[in-house]
Amino acid sequence: MKKTLLFTLAVAFVVLNQSCDKGTQGRKSMLPNVTGAAGEVIVVLDKSVINDSISKTIKTILEEEFPMIPQSEPIFDAVIIPSSGFSDIFKSHRNIVIVKVDNSFNEAKIIAQHDVWASPQTLINIVGRTYPAIEEMLKVEKDRLIQILEQAERDRVVQNAEKFEEESIRALLEKKFGVSVSFPKGYKINLDTTNFVWISNETTSTSQGVFIYEYPYTETNTFSVDYLVAQRNNFIHKFVPGPSGNSYMSTETIIPPKFSPLMYKGRYFGQLRGLWTVIGHPMGGPFISLTTIDEVNNRVVTIEGYVFAPKFKKRNYVRQVEALLLSIKFPEIEENK
Repeated sequence: MKKTLLFTLAVAFVVLNQSCDKGTQGRKSMLPNVTGAAGEVIVVLDKSVINDSISKTIKTILEEEFPMIPQSEPIFDAVIIPSSGFSDIFKSHRNIVIVKVDNSFNEAKIIAQHDVWASPQTLINIVGRTYPAIEEMLKVEKDRLIQILEQAERDRVVQNAEKFEEESIRALLEKKFGVSVSFPKGYKINLDTTNFVWISNETTSTSQGVFIYEYPYTETNTFSVDYLVAQRNNFIHKFVPGPSGNSYMSTETIIPPKFSPLMYKGRYFGQLRGLWTVIGHPMGGPFISLTTIDEVNNRVVTIEGYVFAPKFKKRNYVRQVEALLLSIKFPEIEENK
């Protein structure tokens, strides 16, 4: 077992100066499918430090609170095991973090690999000369660690959506808005009106929905919470009724939405995370929206996802719709660029 781990880390050392590869990206692989629950991360540490500061630091980073959902949930569920217990049963896990200390490493680094023992798998090697050196590095690079794992979870959702795509939805969005988004089977079009489309996946106990809407670009303060919320409410008040008479969806104001800028694939987005409610009916849940400006056509485009899952934890449902939102493309604009 020690030889296996040493070999793995030797491979990792070879790629110290390489950027993380992108795995199979949904292509066929001879590797077995990954195991483990969505949002779960296996952390492999030497037994001698499994209860020490390094273990607590990594666990704290991975289990920071997921933003803007009704119940408190961690970003990831960290399962820490000793390196002596890292058997074959764990090697097929979807997300693995291996921490290794050795004098051969000149500096502490995060090295990402993909599809080492299974597919689609993300393996993160955290290496350094000492555990204190690794901890100091993680204080600076903790966001990168989370981003690698977040991207891995999103990629799996998108790969599944592309593999089992409801192609008619993408065709409609390309024709109507000039955007391309892949939705998996199970998603249906609820409403298609002039400048607003509502798509959702309904089960007996959950609802995951996506709104896409556009309006003219006329305001210089487009990327502000107040403006984006006002536009959001304008559309959902009009087009998203609640289950009882005169009820309708709205944005929760008791806990105001949070705005953050996002550069993604070379495009600027204004991101809102918040809670939605239904005026006139006891319903609610989390939402996330992405807004960008299409300067070529002088318009603002918003794509947002919401979750209604009163009996369940929300994190994984939100992560799924967020992955679909972030798969958005503007084919004609990108081709012209």
